[in-house]
Amino acid sequence: MKLHPTSVIHPAALISGDVEVGPYCLIGPDVTLKDGVRLLGHVSINGNTVLEENVVVHPFAVLGQSPQHWEYKNQPTGLVVGSGTQIREHVTLHIGTPQGGGLTKVGKNCMIMVGSHVGHDCRLGDRVMMANNTVLGGHVVLEDDVFVGGMVAIHQFTWIGRGAMITGCSAVADDVIPYGIAMGNRAVLEGINMYRLKKNNLSREEIKAFYSAYVHLFKNYGKTFSERVLTLPEKLLQYPTVLELKNFILSLRKRPLCMTKSAASDTTTDVSRAV
Repeated sequence: MKLHPTSVIHPAALISGDVEVGPYCLIGPDVTLKDGVRLLGHVSINGNTVLEENVVVHPFAVLGQSPQHWEYKNQPTGLVVGSGTQIREHVTLHIGTPQGGGLTKVGKNCMIMVGSHVGHDCRLGDRVMMANNTVLGGHVVLEDDVFVGGMVAIHQFTWIGRGAMITGCSAVADDVIPYGIAMGNRAVLEGINMYRLKKNNLSREEIKAFYSAYVHLFKNYGKTFSERVLTLPEKLLQYPTVLELKNFILSLRKRPLCMTKSAASDTTTDVSRAV
C-alpha cells in the first residue's frame, strides 16, 4: 500500500496491498478497499463501505456517511462501489437504510462527476454516467448505460430504464422507459435514445421495431394507454428490447410513468402503471 503520511486509516479497515491513499484522507473501521483503488487526496470514507478493484476517488469526495433519513438509528447498512468506477471531486455517496434494503450500490465502470449526490438505497447499474451536480433522492434506480446530464434532480423512488438519457437541468419525478430521452421540469418523454440503441449493436430490424413500439405506445391517441400496451403487435414483441419496454411499463413501482407532453395532456391517456 502506498500511504501518504498525512492520511489516517483506522487499524480495523481492510486495505489490499495494491492501494494508493493520497494526502489527508480519512478511512473508517468498516471500510474495505480492494486492489487498485486510488484515493487522490482529501477523501473521507466511513460506514460499511466497499470499493471494488480499480475504483478512483478524487479530492473532497465523501463516501459512506449516514443516510439523510430521520428513522436511521446507526444500523449497520452499507455502500458498494463497483470496479473501475470513477468518483470525481465533491461527490457524496450515502449508505443505505434498513427500510430500503440496507445497501446503496454503484455498478462497474461508472462515472460520477463533480458535485453529484447519490442518496441512500440508490442502485446504479454498470456504465452509468452522472454529469456535474446531479442529485439522486433515496431509492432511485438507474439501470445499465443510463446517462444523466448536468444539474439534474431525480425524485426519490424514481426508476430510469436501461440506456435512457436525461438531459441537463431536468427535474425528473416519473419513471423513464428504457432508451427513452426525458427533458424538462417536470421532465416529459421527448423521444428515444437512438445513439444508445446503435451503440449496443442492435440490428437495424430491432431498432426499427423498438421505434415502432414507441410510436404505438406514445403517439397513438385513439386508445387509452393501457389499451395501447395490451395491443402491442406480436411481431414487435419478438425483439428483446420491445419486450423489455413492455415489461418495464407493466411493472408496478412507486412513481408514475414519464409520458410525452402530448400524451400526458390527451384525455384518452391513462398513465397508471396497472393494466
